[in-house]
Amino acid sequence: MAKGINMMWRQHLDKLAGSLILILFAVLLACQLGEFKPPSRLDWWDSLGEITTLLVAISWLCLIVSSRPRGPVSNWLFAGSFLLVFSYSLDVVDEFISYPDTIRLMSWLESFPAPIGMLFLTFGLVGWHREQLAINRQLQVRELFLRDHQLLDPLTQLYGPLYLQAVLDRELELHRQQQQPLSILMLDIAGFSDYNRRFGIAAGDHLLTQFSELMTHQLRQRDLICRYAGDCFVAVLPQTEAATAQVLNRHLQQQLQQLLPQQSILLTGVVLEFSDSHNHQPQDAEAALKLANRELVQAKSHATQLHTSTA
Repeated sequence: MAKGINMMWRQHLDKLAGSLILILFAVLLACQLGEFKPPSRLDWWDSLGEITTLLVAISWLCLIVSSRPRGPVSNWLFAGSFLLVFSYSLDVVDEFISYPDTIRLMSWLESFPAPIGMLFLTFGLVGWHREQLAINRQLQVRELFLRDHQLLDPLTQLYGPLYLQAVLDRELELHRQQQQPLSILMLDIAGFSDYNRRFGIAAGDHLLTQFSELMTHQLRQRDLICRYAGDCFVAVLPQTEAATAQVLNRHLQQQLQQLLPQQSILLTGVVLEFSDSHNHQPQDAEAALKLANRELVQAKSHATQLHTSTA
């Protein structure tokens, strides 16, 4: 658990460092422009309230950094929380430093970031809510199958291959009836066995769990992600063309590298598209998964050779 939290913090180190520099610069500017109040002018109860508010905002920022991977939603949440911390930090400084009436800069810096931060936090919370809806969708459907443990992967709590085949057969039938595009994305974590040997099975299990949550966050409500075998995952993407699936593929590869920036782990993915323009398409889930697996083996071989030649 602690290792997972540390991995999250490492993803946000650049933003944290930049934020700390900005706050220190603002505090130094306040000290330069103002004068410290004598003890007789200090309102200790008001100061205590301002400090408490600042600590609450800092705790929000820490919770976001320790529980959220990098991404657009996390950026909104981080930016909103930082602006609140920035504004409340200057509010605390204002309790101990007075400024000349002719200097309004510090007053602006205290006042403007807070409402903007609230707006950013709202955008981030809306995105977080949408992510949670996607997770809830899988959990609600999963409730129907809790008595059949073969359908669930016990580690990641994603659906397993049996449920994947059932859903994919259904989506293929809908595709043929409605003539809507359908894509599947098969992903494999290359180097996972070495990672297990180096850091232990518990660390490998934690990585799979983190990656499963990451993929679930990236999917729409109508999509489905399953653990196919070992470190291999399959996403069923209804009403999705290959180009869109490839964007998701590249995004997940970048996200995995950010989870483990110093490890020799690669994410290989292949997209299989079903559309009216493609002839000789697989007619059932079993054939489709076999075809995707063959293409994935070729893609892994090519990626390994390319990685070895550039190393």
